[in-house]
Amino acid sequence: MTLLCAATRLTTNRLAVPAVRTTTAYQRWVHTTRLLNLKQVPDTIWLKPPAPASLATSKTDRLSRLPQDTEGDMEVFRSLESLDECVRDLYEESVRTSGTILRGTDEVRFGRKYIGMVNMPLPIVAAIDRYVTPLSKRTLRHDYLRIADSLRSTGQLTPRGKGKGNAAARQRRQDVYGEEEEDEALGSSSRNTPMLLPGERVEVIATGVRPAPDSLVNPGTPLKPHTLEYGRGETAAYLAACTPGTYGAIYNILAELSQRIPDFTPRSVMDFGSGPGTALWAIQEVWPTEKLEKYQGIDVSEDMLLCAEAIIADIPVPEDGQRVRDIKFSRYLPPSPSDPQERHDLVVSAFALSELPTDSMRKTTVETLWGHTADTLVLVDRGTPDSARMISEARDQILALGDCFTVAPLPNDLPDPTILTPAWIHFSQRTQRPGFTMLTKQSKSNVEDLRYSYAILRRGTRPTMASLPKQAEEEAVGLSVAEANPEKYLPTGELRKTTQRLALEAYQWPRIILPPMKRKGHVVIDVSTVNGKVERWTFTKTHNKQSY
Repeated sequence: MTLLCAATRLTTNRLAVPAVRTTTAYQRWVHTTRLLNLKQVPDTIWLKPPAPASLATSKTDRLSRLPQDTEGDMEVFRSLESLDECVRDLYEESVRTSGTILRGTDEVRFGRKYIGMVNMPLPIVAAIDRYVTPLSKRTLRHDYLRIADSLRSTGQLTPRGKGKGNAAARQRRQDVYGEEEEDEALGSSSRNTPMLLPGERVEVIATGVRPAPDSLVNPGTPLKPHTLEYGRGETAAYLAACTPGTYGAIYNILAELSQRIPDFTPRSVMDFGSGPGTALWAIQEVWPTEKLEKYQGIDVSEDMLLCAEAIIADIPVPEDGQRVRDIKFSRYLPPSPSDPQERHDLVVSAFALSELPTDSMRKTTVETLWGHTADTLVLVDRGTPDSARMISEARDQILALGDCFTVAPLPNDLPDPTILTPAWIHFSQRTQRPGFTMLTKQSKSNVEDLRYSYAILRRGTRPTMASLPKQAEEEAVGLSVAEANPEKYLPTGELRKTTQRLALEAYQWPRIILPPMKRKGHVVIDVSTVNGKVERWTFTKTHNKQSY
């Protein structure tokens, strides 16, 4: 499939000249990947800046073009020659005295959550393609629209006080100060309502109240919050349309977990709300497959479990011949085991809590999941205000049980700092859309951004720097020694920090909880600190180039 893209070029006479270029899907992928690679921060030394062209050119070539006929011309010539020598000396002195400039630090690379665009493994993409190809494209599209209606209907639910409208602001004031305010918007609207004729009706909408979205299946029909039961058609539509985005979010979170806790490698995994096995695919990409001995997927839909088994059976055996030894699927979550040996090292609940009908059922499910957890629990859901509230309440519920701590996204075990604010903690991950996803969604874009909220909790006490043995102090070495041993020394010659030390220091670092705001000459970020406060930091170009 080819796409015609119009590009514009600005010529010297400021005229836009259109140019037509043919781009294939492979070229689009390469172009997107190349752009993402430019955003990475490599561990290299900035080379000494080359001398400006005015200094690189010999003074004879530059000054010989000046007129030297009169005495005034000669005076100008001698002044410029003296100024040229002075600037050259100053430049050489600055190059000689300036130290080595690094681009990025070990702390930056360790603490970065951004991983660029995520691509699903090619064997999994091929297996999904073989699964959905024989199905009717029209039926697949219709079932996808039904799933989208279900997600949009529950995604519009906004908790009390969230949002930027006047109604949310009044709710926050009532929660903080205990004020009982009258609905001014509705009162003013009713007062301004004209006299109605017999049988005439006028719909009054209060300011700040968002109307319900219309259905995609039945345009013009307002949606009511509802969930779907996934049969065979809905399962195939979910597999074709929603799997790439959920895979990218889960992969991002598990990659962060593996970096924050380097010595953690799960041997047994429980996946609640497994769907087609999306979390299993991400786990096999993050951790070595030979270490994973047991996987248990739980989903209430029988068709989802059959689809997961079909996809796993269709994926070819890796070159090393290693696969998960024990893979089981079940429809119901078993009660918490009494024997600690029956617990799982890693328990994942991805995009499942928001599908439960009531808050009481969610609390019971979270408590049961924590009972199955031997080490780490990962909770993931959509990035809507209501889903973020569910993740925050589940985190508070587990922390109230004691003997555990928060790994991410907050650096403390205190309540969510955005409770009485219009914002909520959520993140975004970009994923490449395969061809079948673009066809199902009828989209021309091959990338997708999915917002999500998450929490990672681990059993035990929060680590401190006191538990780490003191690192031997060594004097800085020369640049030649540092270049010969890049894994041990920084390019400046200083000794690198070990991964274990960085992992412990990261528990004390503030975390960015909202998207940074790039302004002219400075960047504004909102961070959550260890003491539970939200602080707004400003980094300017003039303050420090490295921090900026």
